[in-house]
Amino acid sequence: MELALPKCHLNVKRESNGLYVLDGCRRKWVKLTPEEYVRQTMMEHVIMSTGINRALVANEQVVEINGMKKRCDSVVYNSHLQPIVIFEFKAPTVPLTQKVMDQIFAYNRELPVPILVASNGLQHICISRKEDGISLFPFSELPERVKAEHGK
Repeated sequence: MELALPKCHLNVKRESNGLYVLDGCRRKWVKLTPEEYVRQTMMEHVIMSTGINRALVANEQVVEINGMKKRCDSVVYNSHLQPIVIFEFKAPTVPLTQKVMDQIFAYNRELPVPILVASNGLQHICISRKEDGISLFPFSELPERVKAEHGK
């Protein structure tokens, strides 16, 4: 499926039970599901366009919400190991609904960051959080905003 993301190279291999993609941040092969394809493509774009070290990207970051362990799809940290972006990914067939936004805001309550991104690979919702409220910004500005928060 063609995504509304810049093209990138993903390292993919075929196993007897399906396709796997090398997650350079987790340094392991993971099943290539539609959601994983969106995550790997988006995170490769963010890493390549910002120059952020892969070691500062946590995929499947565990957060505790109301005593339950949940997983943020991806979290980017700055060089001081402070979280600066939370990403929530869905498969291209899954619309970005209020439920998706509620999910990312729940993560944000436990892991406060200035930038939130939800994407299904076709649509991207980019949110800037500041003391005076939240505002949407275009996907095209994402690399520069991440670099600014990262201190690059």
